[in-house]
Amino acid sequence: MGRISALILVTLVFSHASARKIQPDNSPESAELFLPGVVSCENEDQMCGALAEDGNRFYFCRRNSGVWQIVSISWAGDRWTEPAPVFKPTSFTDRDFTLSPDGLHMYLGSNRPPEGAAEPRPLLDIFVSDLQPGGTWSEPRRIGEPVCTEANENYPCVAANGNLYFFSKREDGVGLNDIYMCEYKEGGYLPPVCMDRSVNSLKNDWDAFVAPDESYIIFSSLDRADAPGDQDLYISFRNEDNSWTPARNMGPKVNSPYDEICPGVYSGHLFFTSRRRGNADVYRISAGIIEELRDN
Repeated sequence: MGRISALILVTLVFSHASARKIQPDNSPESAELFLPGVVSCENEDQMCGALAEDGNRFYFCRRNSGVWQIVSISWAGDRWTEPAPVFKPTSFTDRDFTLSPDGLHMYLGSNRPPEGAAEPRPLLDIFVSDLQPGGTWSEPRRIGEPVCTEANENYPCVAANGNLYFFSKREDGVGLNDIYMCEYKEGGYLPPVCMDRSVNSLKNDWDAFVAPDESYIIFSSLDRADAPGDQDLYISFRNEDNSWTPARNMGPKVNSPYDEICPGVYSGHLFFTSRRRGNADVYRISAGIIEELRDN
């Protein structure tokens, strides 16, 4: 095959992949680049990914003029629309987000200034936004104490019961950055609890996504002994006694010699971010990998 013919074929394949609505039954068995040219664009950074339950809208992070912002694309019947900002554009960072299991709330990390202040925080806090009638999102509001402190808090994720998971670097931690859980009780959060050594390590552990029923947790860890790359995705399953199984590497179907971060499971897909092309891109694989790892 000639070089020009090969380029045309690649273009047609990418165009076909980009002109499909995302369904649970078309998710691949090994990780693949997600919507190349629409979401995952060469020489640009894209991170995180969340698919609305009806498959008609996809959210991800993109760097715009050096500032991270959350954007969305919508299915227009025969194509995906151009990415549009979810929130009013600002000079502040909005990134590392997940959707609540019911799809009505978006949790994110941001350096937006505290109320009454003009300057951004040097570190990130956890914010939440609510889905409004018509599909727009409310301006993010800080969750506040006891979740937010003077430390860095990022990559929030909630279970169906409202329990909140995030990562932070604190004096009571196991290692460097650790994953914490705040129990949601009577309309508020109890103080954060650092997860034990089944999940956390002496390294950096972050970017945790928890199942709606808290039956598993997927997260990224840096420089573990069994990691083929710098940052790999790991999974731990919850036992009947509420303890967690020792975290295990999710293996070569997911991980590569490069960074894998920012997991999220939506509508039968595991979305995550990888730098295997150099820049950060969004990838996906069938969420069936979770049960495969549980069974093994």
